[in-house]
Amino acid sequence: MKLTTLIMVIALMQCSATVFSQKISLNETNSPLKKVLQAINKQTGYVFFYDSKDIKQKNVSIQIKNASLNETLDACLKNFPLTYKVVNNSVILQERDNTTAGIVAAKIKGKVVDENGQPLPGASIKVKGSNVGVSADVNGAFSLDVADNSILVVSFVGFETKEVAAGNGSSLIITLSASGKLAEVVVTALGIKKEEKQLGYSITQVGGEEVSTTREPTFINALSGKVAGLVVQSPPNGPGGSSRVILRGNSSFSGSNQPLYVVDGIPINSTTRENTDDGGKVYGGSDPGDGLSSINPDDIESISVLKGASAAALYGGGAQAGVILITTKKGKNGQDLGITFNSNTVLEKMVPYGDLQYEYGRGFYGRTYTAADYSNPIFYGQLQDNSGDAPGWSWGAKIQGQPFIDIDGKTKPYVAQTAAKNFDRFFKTGITTTNSIALTKGTDNGSFRISLSDTKDNSPTPNEGYDRYNAVFRINQDFGKRLHTDFKVDLSRTLRINAPLLRGDGRGSFGLSYPRISNTTDITLLDAKDADGNYLSTYNANPYVQIEKVKNNQTQNRVLSSGNITYDITNHFHANVITGIDYLNTDALFVVFPNNVINTGGVYRTTTIQQQRTDLRGMLSYDNKFSDFTVNAFAGAETQNSTQYSLDLYSYNFIDPNLLNFNNSKNINAPTELHSPRSKTNSVFGSAQFGYKNYLFLEVTGRGDWYSSLASTRPGFKVNLFYPSANLSYVFTDALHIDPQILSFGKLRASIGQTGSNPTPNLTDLTFTLQPPLNGLTNAELTGSTVPPSSLKPETTTETEIGTELKFFGNRIGLDFAYYYKKSSNFLLQSTISNATTYNSVYFNAGSMYNKGFELLLTGTPVKTRDLSWNVSFNAAKNKNMVTELNPLVGANGISHYYNIKSKVGYPLGSIFGSSFQKAPDGQTVYQVENSQTGDSGTPNSVIIAKNSNETYLGSANPNWSGGITNTVTYKNFSLSFLIDGQFGGQIYEAGATWTNYFGNSKASLLGRDGNYIPNGVINTGTASAPVYVKNTLPYSAYIQYNDNGNADKIIDQSNIFSRTFVKFRQISLGYALPKSFLNKVAIKSATFSLVARNLFFIRKDLPTFDPESSDSIGQGFGYDSGGLPTSRTYGFNLNVSF
Repeated sequence: MKLTTLIMVIALMQCSATVFSQKISLNETNSPLKKVLQAINKQTGYVFFYDSKDIKQKNVSIQIKNASLNETLDACLKNFPLTYKVVNNSVILQERDNTTAGIVAAKIKGKVVDENGQPLPGASIKVKGSNVGVSADVNGAFSLDVADNSILVVSFVGFETKEVAAGNGSSLIITLSASGKLAEVVVTALGIKKEEKQLGYSITQVGGEEVSTTREPTFINALSGKVAGLVVQSPPNGPGGSSRVILRGNSSFSGSNQPLYVVDGIPINSTTRENTDDGGKVYGGSDPGDGLSSINPDDIESISVLKGASAAALYGGGAQAGVILITTKKGKNGQDLGITFNSNTVLEKMVPYGDLQYEYGRGFYGRTYTAADYSNPIFYGQLQDNSGDAPGWSWGAKIQGQPFIDIDGKTKPYVAQTAAKNFDRFFKTGITTTNSIALTKGTDNGSFRISLSDTKDNSPTPNEGYDRYNAVFRINQDFGKRLHTDFKVDLSRTLRINAPLLRGDGRGSFGLSYPRISNTTDITLLDAKDADGNYLSTYNANPYVQIEKVKNNQTQNRVLSSGNITYDITNHFHANVITGIDYLNTDALFVVFPNNVINTGGVYRTTTIQQQRTDLRGMLSYDNKFSDFTVNAFAGAETQNSTQYSLDLYSYNFIDPNLLNFNNSKNINAPTELHSPRSKTNSVFGSAQFGYKNYLFLEVTGRGDWYSSLASTRPGFKVNLFYPSANLSYVFTDALHIDPQILSFGKLRASIGQTGSNPTPNLTDLTFTLQPPLNGLTNAELTGSTVPPSSLKPETTTETEIGTELKFFGNRIGLDFAYYYKKSSNFLLQSTISNATTYNSVYFNAGSMYNKGFELLLTGTPVKTRDLSWNVSFNAAKNKNMVTELNPLVGANGISHYYNIKSKVGYPLGSIFGSSFQKAPDGQTVYQVENSQTGDSGTPNSVIIAKNSNETYLGSANPNWSGGITNTVTYKNFSLSFLIDGQFGGQIYEAGATWTNYFGNSKASLLGRDGNYIPNGVINTGTASAPVYVKNTLPYSAYIQYNDNGNADKIIDQSNIFSRTFVKFRQISLGYALPKSFLNKVAIKSATFSLVARNLFFIRKDLPTFDPESSDSIGQGFGYDSGGLPTSRTYGFNLNVSF
């Protein structure tokens, strides 16, 4: 072969010299370069030498006539990274040398920007047909030496690639348009990143800036109104408290409805504690926070919300209520040293209670108290409630400035003391400051990021505060081309100072105190003490006691650490090992100093709780492409271990009222030490996704969990459960080649999956506690009074989902719709049994319920110009919940979770039951006759609304609808964004309203005060079984309705059930990014200043006085609120500077 080539070359070189001088004419269209070179050889006799791989798969279109060799070759090779050299009668082709390619005609400069004029740092600018190129700097600017008539190819991730003529010494402004087929990448289960087009289920991903700009101490609260189907409720538990987060309705009425939280691939301990009014609780009726309150929002890169069972099935047990994936920031390879400083300062102001009455003031029976009243032992004893309290009722005379005797015994003008005045006197302006700094640095093989953060919250409530300190170190290192590592340690320390007491706690809850204070009482009078140091109070209530006589402090130290190692076995096979530890230590101190209001001799209590969760997961993955088909598959195993230990020390009745230690107490309880059972779960899992032509994707997954908590010494217990799922995605715009100018993207999706709830340990066998030896033999005592079940299954949820995603006109309009139906079953319930069995209860699986609904996300860009853009995002969700089955052992009356909030067949979980108002057959309200309100006559002279004696369904605490709308307007360097969100439907039992009614402070209590209001309705003059209705002619008495009826003590009736519907102006921010031209002069990469505000005002609120988002419970008692802390508004600024 080599000899033949040599002979041909020699023969060709013998051609006439006149041939070499011939002109060349070609007319080729998309012809192989090799063919064109052969044509040139025939016309000129020049012999071409080249490496065949250099011209392989290169086609040429050329129309040329009577051209020279150089002209012809320049035209042939202009689009290829090739150069040529003519030596005698030969032409040598070779790859272009990037360092010397082309003849420099000029140095061009330019800037790459998006459609809003914002720079695109890192954009790629290359000379077409060569490897010559540069990247734009942080300002989008570039400069490049190019040959005359060069074509620049400009590209940036997420934008359409653009070709631009370089010109001659010109300065260019190159504008790139967002890609209509952007390959959006989201984080899915197990931390695996996938293109959104591949997913057959609904997933929502939000950026970290959504929770860091207009921030809250617990960042999850900042997602309220931003994610369809996600309902966030924050009880009045102060900064750093727990939040109630519900995805697609409640999934359990025996376990937790909180989603599983996963940080950088590791599930964390996010246990929340039910708050109760039991004085013996560890935290004194307060909330110590959940697993999210210790995370610094400035460290969050993104949050992915996995709502459905198919999306969450790879987490198996524990993912029944959905999964929220939190990805934190890390450094990037090749990144220069960078410093980012963020400072946030927020002022917090309590919002005074509204809808209170100021027409009638302190007093009783329509008059003010007199000196004679206080000297009358019978009357005074009634007023004082035999406890030494000054009366606080506002059932007195009309407020007209007349003299009256106040609670301090002094005569003063009878004037209203509004909530606004008293709030200003009691609360201060709170201030929260957060300062964080992060350092990042990258090399060719790795990077690191170190961040430090300090949050200090001085609450509006005196003597209350919250401090959080965070330190995060993360390092990524590649060892060669195949081994990749990622290690992170997150240290946090949280201090809560005098955390608020909740749920009507008798030791000083503000929600208990304020409604009991008369509307003519200056709240500062309650801070006064007599010679013996006793406080004034109104009906066993004084908010100053909470801030001066109750100490409720909590300190939490937490370590979140993870290690992730990936080894690329080949280009298609990869092995991964990830491990993590979540360790939390909580120390709590609860003290009540002796005082006359709480009526205690003193309480001193300390509690220590240690919790640890460890995870280890190994996985082998495979990815490849075979013609039109793609395969992505993985399989692995995981083990999880959880432990908890607590120590509780309790003493009461102080010897010295001001000394704090256990030996200062007359009564000291024996220490309570509890080692919670260790639980362990071993799992195997796998997934396989098949793609066809990049528009059709099918994925199947499976996970098997083996639970130590289901193991038993008795037969009949199955310790493992399998959780399968499947999902299908069909991108029909790609499959059908639909014109992208109108429909840019269209996808149909469908999925089905199953998840579960981790079973409670130590229920399958009898448990014993070791006791001192008896007669030299081991002695044990039976623990608990619940008989183990004969069999036990974990709770499971099976869900199907269908949906679509559409984008129109180059992504200017977007729609995402999902419909789902999920059924949950095997709830773990407890029922009482006969004491003759030596036990009093038994556990069993019983019950099922469903949730069904839909979610809608609409996005749009109504305005988009060079300097101005307006983006709108609207989301809405509707969910219907229904309990469909309960074990007969539960009884027909259902399960009471808190007061009369129940699970009952045929009703939603969270249904509120109580006494309803009576109605006549024709719909008129039935009234009942009462005696004189002064009690000095037996003559019937007033009426109140009659109530049914039987229990009635009064409504569900679940909202029918939820949603929000976000508007973002950007003009040059300014950005304005605001969010309005709301919930529609659902009811709440507002015990705070019961108290305001009882004490005569509500507007509802005004009805009939003048004795002239005769309500339309009827009176039953017959019996309950044989009613006789006659028209009512008597006046209505609000006092008897709300006070004498004795319904102030946690009795649910229709008068204290209210709609939870609200629409709130949730947040607004106005930001300004300093110009790059200025920043370049001071060596700053970027700087943004924002004014922010949250919880500005209610546009609509059906619940009078109190906040419809408030609740004493983040568990199954979420339909109850006792008033709690008032709503607060926050205003502040955020400064972000990068160097």
